[in-house]
Amino acid sequence: MKHAYILTALLLTACLQEIPANWTPGPTMEIIQPAVATDTPQVESTSSVPTATQPVVFSSASALPTGPISMIAIGDSLTQGDGDDTGRGYPGRLLEIVSVLRPNSSITNFGQSGWSSDALINGDQGLPGQLTRANAEVQAANEQNRSSVVFIWIGSNDLWYLYEYGGDVNDESEAQDLQRFSSNLDVILSDLRLAGAQVIVALLDDQSQRPVAIKGEAFTAITADELSRMSVQVQRYNEVITQKAEEYGALTVDFYSTDIFTNPATLYDDGNHPNQAGYDIIAQIWFEALSSILK
Repeated sequence: MKHAYILTALLLTACLQEIPANWTPGPTMEIIQPAVATDTPQVESTSSVPTATQPVVFSSASALPTGPISMIAIGDSLTQGDGDDTGRGYPGRLLEIVSVLRPNSSITNFGQSGWSSDALINGDQGLPGQLTRANAEVQAANEQNRSSVVFIWIGSNDLWYLYEYGGDVNDESEAQDLQRFSSNLDVILSDLRLAGAQVIVALLDDQSQRPVAIKGEAFTAITADELSRMSVQVQRYNEVITQKAEEYGALTVDFYSTDIFTNPATLYDDGNHPNQAGYDIIAQIWFEALSSILK
């Protein structure tokens, strides 16, 4: 029966924000919005995951050289900025903070509402993967002798889709899903680190506790039992994120321990995305991690 809810869920998750005409983020901020699909084949990322014959040891995150930095944000609706009527999301706010310390820094936001880690790598909705485009931004920064930092916040939709469309989810299917997510992180983190970027990756909140989930207002096919399973699965996701961040020399930010997604003061009316106050806090959390390498 769950396939009957696909159209409704997609309509709810694929909503894309528009940038208000009377707000300008400045010449150094670029928010990438969906383009009209063309017949050009999608470019899939080639995994750079080290193999037994290609051992790579990734160094820990290190201090960025002085000067402006190029920042790239990849992820889903939380990166795109759904729920923020100003259109800035956390990337626009983060740029404002960083520019005080590193003038002429820039940020490019590739976040796409509704995207999973699979889509981030391979593309979706007629668009190439965010990983491909992020790597291109990193290469451009290298050519300009600018440091680059990539912010990764992905996994929420992986979980929504597992329990909404995954049939009767059990221990085995959850284990397979976890392995898929882990492999995707290998691809994402290895590609970006080998390209020369510093990386900060987010630990996920327990979205089974969001009002939209508890009230059954979005992914309506998810049962109460599956919400309980999701609550455990997100902890497994976060264990993988922590492990992979350590393996690839990335930093982490922790949204699991916050109340941003359960506190009415920081939630948008949909009970799912942050509001402006929520994105203020989110930007500060990202900056706290970034500041450790802004020496």
